[in-house]
Amino acid sequence: SAFYAGMAKRTKRIRLSYWSVLLFDLTFCDFLVARGWLSTLSLGIVTGLSILYFAEVEPYFENLSRRGERHWLRLLATGLIGASALHQTEVSEATMAFAGITILIGTVFIFAGLIMKVRAYLYVGTATLMLQVLRVLWLVISANTLLVWAVGIALGLMFIWVAATFESRRSQVSSQLSSWTEALDNWD
Repeated sequence: SAFYAGMAKRTKRIRLSYWSVLLFDLTFCDFLVARGWLSTLSLGIVTGLSILYFAEVEPYFENLSRRGERHWLRLLATGLIGASALHQTEVSEATMAFAGITILIGTVFIFAGLIMKVRAYLYVGTATLMLQVLRVLWLVISANTLLVWAVGIALGLMFIWVAATFESRRSQVSSQLSSWTEALDNWD
């Protein structure tokens, strides 16, 4: 792996580094199997990060006309990581521990999207975070039925407040949303 990374850097042929990434992934997965740590989440993270590396350094995607293709590849990679984290939460015995990890992964993707101005990270991070928060909320509510009423009343009050605020400031919200949409279109 190090040999191909060094050759890629020395000869300035970035595509040689793909062999380095592949060999590193195989070695790392072998290490995880030897320790008994190989799981859906670890396999999803290794594969997703490798795809993200490819999307970032591949010379084919440097052309601005291929911006959409890079976006879809990033969506695939981050979606793979997010979906594997959500799946691992469902199949493991330590559901709440993996739920925290999934929430952390979603939050990291959101901040990475905001800092690097990459839409794919922001979209997948938001979706992963929201799905996991809703799932944890559902588990907590199903364990205590009294919470169903409390959460229902709180959500109802929140929706009434949001609707009233939106109605009173419709033009401001509308202009703010259109400016955010325009800014988001300029992101990578």
